[in-house]
This record gives sequence, structure tokens and C-alpha cells, in this order.
Amino acid sequence: MESNDQKLKVIQWYTGEIGRHQIRTIARSPLFELVGAFVHHREKSGVDAGTIAGIEPLGVIATNDVEEILALDADCVLYNPPTERYDEIIRILASGKNVISIIAGWNPKTRKSFADVLKACEIGQSSLYGTGLNPGLSYELALLGSSICTDVDSIYIKTCEPQSTLSEVFLRMFGFGKTEEELASGARSAYGIFARSLHQVTDLLCEELSLPHDGTSFSYEFEPATQDYEDKVIVRKGTMAGLLLKASTTNEGAPVATIELRFLLGPEYVRESWLGDGPSQGWIEVDVRGTPGSRLTHEIYADDHLIGTWATGTKAIHAIPFVCAAKPGLVSPVDLPLARMLPLEKRA
Repeated sequence: MESNDQKLKVIQWYTGEIGRHQIRTIARSPLFELVGAFVHHREKSGVDAGTIAGIEPLGVIATNDVEEILALDADCVLYNPPTERYDEIIRILASGKNVISIIAGWNPKTRKSFADVLKACEIGQSSLYGTGLNPGLSYELALLGSSICTDVDSIYIKTCEPQSTLSEVFLRMFGFGKTEEELASGARSAYGIFARSLHQVTDLLCEELSLPHDGTSFSYEFEPATQDYEDKVIVRKGTMAGLLLKASTTNEGAPVATIELRFLLGPEYVRESWLGDGPSQGWIEVDVRGTPGSRLTHEIYADDHLIGTWATGTKAIHAIPFVCAAKPGLVSPVDLPLARMLPLEKRA
């Protein structure tokens, strides 16, 4: 759905750390206008979105009333849920608003709600796009790496994210500081959130590169702390200080496209050998195995707090004009022009 107005109208849906960065960035952009903000926490409802984001008031009052936010006239919703919430996405799409999500919408063809997603896109003449940094950027790097190959046999993507880029909510949700017994009783269920998202991406890689595939696999392992840690959470020596999640799309049981995510409190809190199996350099390593082989590495360098949150949120913002101009339906990076930075007004 494309707007006739000069500026594209944007709604921020959820206002955590990434969402607050997106509000600040939208406020600086000559291309977009923030027209609404949906919040989860009741205490944020009725507060100006600019105040929530730590900048001057923008005249946009946040609400936790779904009907109120859906009634707004907007071109696009920046959707930042803690989990894949297709019940919400379907309602947003049907209301005529494009959705750009950092945790859903990659390739939800195996979800029971997929037919309803497509129907909502048709009703609202809207599009759904999944993007972000991890695994979003690695997926696009894999496609780029394959462009020099005549044949591709498999793809292996490694990422490594240190504590400095992880939020306290993430560390608690995924069990950092818990014992094996405590993890067995609850935290492991949270890993399914990543499994679903990662398999959507590995399946999509196989589809785009015509790699035979017939199944999926998922595994995880914990790394105990080598010393006590007290910062965002409390972690005692011997409890979980590192987490490795590995998702593959397979063919006859053999991995064809694999993404592994390695999260840690910091290199000083885990064994050197555990880090040795991570990316050889940089933050993301993409290994396209074929004729010829192609390996790309990518590193983000900035103040620690910028790495995960700002990069993820910015990538979604830069997709807004292209998603709004896309045909209704499910959109992937191959349906859009090459990603690039969009202009911002200079800081005061």
C-alpha cells in the first residue's frame, strides 16, 4: 500500500529499547511521520512517544488500546513483539497497514495462520516483511555470497553476540545464571521462539537457491560461567554464561542451510575453546559451500549499546519505503531493491 502524502505515516508497535531507538530515528527522518505508538505496559499509555523515547514530545500519545491504534490512518507499522504474534499481525494487515517485523514474517508458510496472513494482506492491500540484524542480515549476506557460485551445496551461518548487546530481559528469559536443573524446568521453552524464526530463514534460503530439503533440526547447549558475573543479571560460577542455538533445514537428515547463534556474557566468562568454534572473525560469518566456495564476515563496531538494538531497528526503518511500494502479500529481501541507508536530518 502506497501513500499519496509526502511523508509515510508510521506507527511504532511496542516501545522497548529497539522501539525507542526507532521513534528517535523516525523523528529525525524527512521521509516519515510518526502518527501512533502502541505500548504493552499500562504505565506508558497516555505518555507522549517522544517522552518514552527520551526526546522532546512529538505530539503522539501512546496507547494500549488495540482498537484505537488500528483505527489510525498509517502506511506502515514497525512491529517489535517479544514473540511471533500473528493474531496481532493479521489484524494490522487487514486494517490496511503494511507490517515490518524484527521477529516475525520471515517465511511463515508452515504456520497454521499463514492462509489468514495472506487473506489479511488481500483485504488490507498490505504487505508483511520480516527483517532485522540477526538473522536478517546474515540471510542477505548468504544470498550475496551465492552470487559468485555456479553450484551451492550448503550454507552455514555463524553469529556471536556478547552480553554488552543483550538486554536484561533477554538474559533472564533465556536462563543466564540458572543451573542445569533450573533450565530443565522452564527456560528451555523460550528457545522455541528462535527455532521457529531460524527455520523460516533456513527454509527460505533453500527455496531461493533451489537446494533440496525435506526436514529441520534444532539443538542447543549451555556453557557454564568460569567466574562470577554481576551486571544486568547475577551469574555465579558454574551456572549458564553462554548459550548456543543451532537450527538447520535438512535433506535426508543432513544439514543444508544452518544458522547458529552464540550468546555469551563476555569472552572472560566462558572457555576459550567454546568461542573457538564461533565466527573466525567479526560478528557474523557466512560460509557458502559450493563451486567456488564463498565466505563473508561482517562486524558492527560502535559503542556497545548501539550494536544489537540500533542496528536492528535501523534496518527495519530503512525498509519502510520499499515495503510500502511492494505488491500486497508476503515480502522477502529478494522482492525489494538493494537495502541502503536513507537520509536523516542532522543532529542538533
